[in-house]
Amino acid sequence: MLQNRPLVTLEEMVTESELFQSVYPDLIGEMERIENARGKLNDFQLMLAVAHAKNGLGVLSYERRQIINAIFDSFINLYRKNGRMSAERWAKETFGCYIESELEDVSDVVVRIEELHHLIHDRETELLQMYRELYMLENYTQKDEPAPAVDSPSGEPNASNDGGRS
Repeated sequence: MLQNRPLVTLEEMVTESELFQSVYPDLIGEMERIENARGKLNDFQLMLAVAHAKNGLGVLSYERRQIINAIFDSFINLYRKNGRMSAERWAKETFGCYIESELEDVSDVVVRIEELHHLIHDRETELLQMYRELYMLENYTQKDEPAPAVDSPSGEPNASNDGGRS
């Protein structure tokens, strides 16, 4: 006589991680499709998304099917209680699940960071050259002209003393 085991252990879940990882992109893709059309998924829509993902599993033994069902149940419960981000974080931390677009996005971000570093370096170099030129020109003009008299506390030349210029 078979006994129904009430719980699936985390270790058993982890042993099926490759199987879950293989259908995870299908699950997330279907969830995104439904969320884009209707907003947060209700129970029926969650079941449809899970059924869509399970189509890619093929034939499984009874024990493996129970474990996969438990994984999907845990994901769905987290989605219901805490939202999609929490459920995705759990799948990522527990099973190492990533969707390809996340990996591409990360590599795109790394490339953009490098581009920005190079742009900033080039602009800093250009700015330093302009400061040097400005400093040289200011020194050159100060040698040829007498310094204006400063009478006001703001450091501006006094209006009555225009340095002989009219």
